[in-house]
This record gives sequence, structure tokens and C-alpha cells, in this order.
Amino acid sequence: MDIVSTPAAAGRGAPATSVPEGFCSANERRLLRLIREKGPISRADLARETGLTLQSIVRLVAALMERDLVVGGPKVPSGPGQPSLPIEIARDAAFSVGVSIMDDALSAVVIDLSGRVRATHEELFDTTDRGRVTRHLGSILKDLSGAGGFDRSRLVGVGVAIPGFFVDSRGAVNAPLVMNDWALTDLEAHLGAALELPVWIENDGSAAAAGESVYGAGQHHRSFAYIHIASGLGGGIVLDGKPWRGRNGNAGEFTGTLPPSTRPDRPTLRLLLDLVNAQPGMGRPFPSVGALVRAFNPEWPAVETWLARTGEGVSAILSAAAAVLDPDAIVIGGRIPPALTLRLIERAHFYSVPVRDQDRRFPTLVASRTGGDGAALGAATLPFLHHFF
Repeated sequence: MDIVSTPAAAGRGAPATSVPEGFCSANERRLLRLIREKGPISRADLARETGLTLQSIVRLVAALMERDLVVGGPKVPSGPGQPSLPIEIARDAAFSVGVSIMDDALSAVVIDLSGRVRATHEELFDTTDRGRVTRHLGSILKDLSGAGGFDRSRLVGVGVAIPGFFVDSRGAVNAPLVMNDWALTDLEAHLGAALELPVWIENDGSAAAAGESVYGAGQHHRSFAYIHIASGLGGGIVLDGKPWRGRNGNAGEFTGTLPPSTRPDRPTLRLLLDLVNAQPGMGRPFPSVGALVRAFNPEWPAVETWLARTGEGVSAILSAAAAVLDPDAIVIGGRIPPALTLRLIERAHFYSVPVRDQDRRFPTLVASRTGGDGAALGAATLPFLHHFF
């Protein structure tokens, strides 16, 4: 997977790791992407896929093997003569951590160079104090390195997903009001210095779209819009297999497609939390969105109220995404419970104005298929995209 319009100052704020910037040439990156996506794969197939000569492929693969980035797989028959030796990613060559910082929770994941998940961490946590969270992340990284069974010296960086939108080239994020301590500051430099690792910052919607591209719906849909429903509403865009961040890193901020007067009726879990806590007979109110999600019951009366209040906004967002992007699919994910996602999809519709009894073809609506925290998974890909892919 490639990425378009990466942050100008990605990965600052920490000493360099053993993997220097620009570690791989353009052709080496092409090969690593192909090997990761289709491996094990023979040198001959790599030549056919890339259009490079077999001699060039042999030379490039040898250079990658010398740096222990790829290995030869088991021999397989390929016709007369010696069996071919397919190439695959050396999984333990490098590791990356992805972190999702929410307004009431933390999620983290470790992946190896092949993209396989090696360890995960998830907990409800008060994230209002940036210093407290940073110290806790240091402890989480130590635990994950043990659980993932890797040497920390092979950790090439940390990708961090956070809600909000970018306001300048330093990677400063205008975070939600409840996360004031995180807003409008150089988070890459702060977290990088504290964790002693290169850090990349991404907004949670774009990170989740990147995670979906690698681990979920992207395996079946090359282009899609991703609607990220959490405490707030955001999203991301993937075009032809490549996450599209836009000029300022804010592509996919679907709240901006709605009139400001309709913001109270956006499809957010903060609205659902308020509705659930207000319904009669609920007893002790849920203290946070995370607590609500863990206890979610699709039979709560407030769920029907939420679907009714948010319906027009959802249809407006879907219709705008379909008209402007014309993607293969629109994926709905984030922290929204899967059962609620399905209810929302059943109710959703696109604005339709047929001409000669025909209308445009609309994208497929699908639920997220990552099977985990898509924002953390997408954040974990950022260091690898910078160095290898």
C-alpha cells in the first residue's frame, strides 16, 4: 500500500532508529509491496508484475536479502528443472506500533513487517492529561514488546491516531474540546522525545481508513470512503488502494458536508450516550462512550431515537461521498457497535433523482471488516510506509 500526500514533518522528535530515512529505493519499495501483498512469490512473477527484467529483479531481491528484509520460502515445482525459491517478507525484520488515543480510551497494536498482528492492548483510560497518557504509553510499549516477542531495537516507530483535524504542517491537531491538552501542539515532537522513538501523527478517521485498506474492506474494494463514527464523526478516503489525505491531511472530514445547524443530529456515539442516559429506567448513567459501547444493547429504546434523529444526516453524508468520489464502496466503522452499524446501513439511503427512469450507480454500503481497532491498525502502518512501502 502506498500513501499520498504524507505529512511533511513525519516521524520527528526522536533519535534515529537503525533504519534510516530513505532506506529503500523506489524499485525496492515496489518489490516489498508486491511481496507483502502476494507473497510468497517467485522472481519470475515479480518480473511479470513489475515489468522489470529478470536480471534486475534478481539484483534487487539479492539486495533486500542482504538486509534481511526478505527471505526465500520453501521450494516449489515450477516445471522442468530446479524448483523455484519463492520470496516472502522477513516478518521479524522490523516492527511497528500503532496507537489510537480516544477521549476516554487507549488502543495499541504491534505489527511485524509482513503486516501480521503480534500483540494488542485496549483499555478505558482518562486521556485528558497528555503527560499522564504519555507515561502510560511508555509502559504499554514495554508490555507489548514482551507480548509480541521482539527486540525493541527492531521497532522502527510509532504511529498515533487522534481525533481532530490538522491545522498546520507541524502535525498540530485541533482535538475535541474534551482533549484540550492535546490540541494545537507539536505532538510528534512531544511524544517522540518521551518515547524515544520516531512518531507519526494521523487523525483517527484517516488512520482507520488506512487500516481498513490493508486489513478489511480494502481486500475487496480498491476505492472507498470510510465513515468513522466514534464520540465524534470523521472519516477517510482510499482511492485505487491508496489513502488520500488531501492538501492539509483532512480529507474525509464528513462533518463538513452538513450545515452547521444540523451538527447536534450528527451520527455520533456522544449523542447516543446522551440519549441512553436520558431514557427512563436506565439507572446509573454510563460515564463514557467506551462504557456505553461495552454494554451496548440494540434493544434500548434510545437506539431507535438515535437512528431517527441521525437518519437525514447519514443520508446527506453518504450521498455527498457517492456523488463527489464515486467509490466502489462506503465503509461504516469506528467505535460504533457492529449491531448498530447494521441497523444504520439498513435505514440509510442515497439521494436519487432518476433521469429517463435511470439513476447513477451507487456504491455498496458495508460495515468495517478489520475485526479490531482500525485506527490503531492504520496508525501502525505509518512507520512502515515511511521506510519500506
